[in-house]
Amino acid sequence: MATPNFPKPSEFEADKRVQLVEETGHYIFTDPDDGAEYEYDHAKGAWFPMWNESLVEQQQSIYGTDDAAGASENQNDAKRKSDDLPKRRKANTSIYISGLPLDATEDEVAELFSQCGTIMPDMATNKPRVKLYRDESGAVKGDALVTYYKAPSVQLALDILDDSRFRAADPARIRVQQAEFEPRDAGKEKDKAKRPRVDSKLVHKRLNQLERCDTGEVAERHRRTVILKHMFTRVELEEDVTLLLDLPEDVRTECEKLGKVTSVKVYDKSDEGVVAVKFSDELSAQACVQMMNGRFFGGRQVEASIYDGQTRYRSSKDDSKMANAADAEEARMAHYAEWLDSGN
Repeated sequence: MATPNFPKPSEFEADKRVQLVEETGHYIFTDPDDGAEYEYDHAKGAWFPMWNESLVEQQQSIYGTDDAAGASENQNDAKRKSDDLPKRRKANTSIYISGLPLDATEDEVAELFSQCGTIMPDMATNKPRVKLYRDESGAVKGDALVTYYKAPSVQLALDILDDSRFRAADPARIRVQQAEFEPRDAGKEKDKAKRPRVDSKLVHKRLNQLERCDTGEVAERHRRTVILKHMFTRVELEEDVTLLLDLPEDVRTECEKLGKVTSVKVYDKSDEGVVAVKFSDELSAQACVQMMNGRFFGGRQVEASIYDGQTRYRSSKDDSKMANAADAEEARMAHYAEWLDSGN
């Protein structure tokens, strides 16, 4: 069987043989010669066959002969061969959550579960794929579905967030498990066809952005860093000069119960009392968030979260470095002015 002439990603939009599956964000290529379907793997940059009963039947028909018995035997051989071929199954990247407060919002759920990995965006709205189940009146029922971009995030969510508090001040606990799906019926397939068409170029762009974000070295480093807020006040630092030395050691001692801590930094110029704790692995960082978020420290309730990679916090050391750099630049310019005045 000849290999189809597959289109390149830049040609997906114009190629009528390529169809975008909106729910998964994957492209499907249909070979016009034999009807075989192929799925594009963005990570590997290649097409892979999708095996189904229709394709098996089409392949079996190739072995037909004038002799009925021979045709039947050839068809059976073809089916056995097709059964032996490895079938590529899509990884289940969705989790099912139960026990949520009845006033929970999609944004709350997305914020909590994004700590375990990148949540797949809806290709039409670009919002995180978080579905709160509701009754006929529209009221939240207390369960939800979250779809991640990659499968390892599912296991991380099970390990960290199952049987945990959804809100620090609420003793109620949520349950997290891998989602199970039933085959769609014909009615649902008709409803699916009514969904608005999504620009495939935009989908391709967003998937590439997700891939860079999810696999980048910088993103991985941020996922190992925990931000603790309200650990101190600037007034406390001014009144107790030893606090700036004792606080990092106290935080390190507590956090090392969860895993190896590589650094602790106090941002003494931040109004939110920020302390950053960097772990050697993501699992320890996630455990730190669960342990520290909502706890009281010095009479204040701590907020713990994974570093977002964008927010910048201030410290005296950073300000000092900037001031020294500015002083050095000013001295260099003064020296240059003197040189110009001297006529040299």
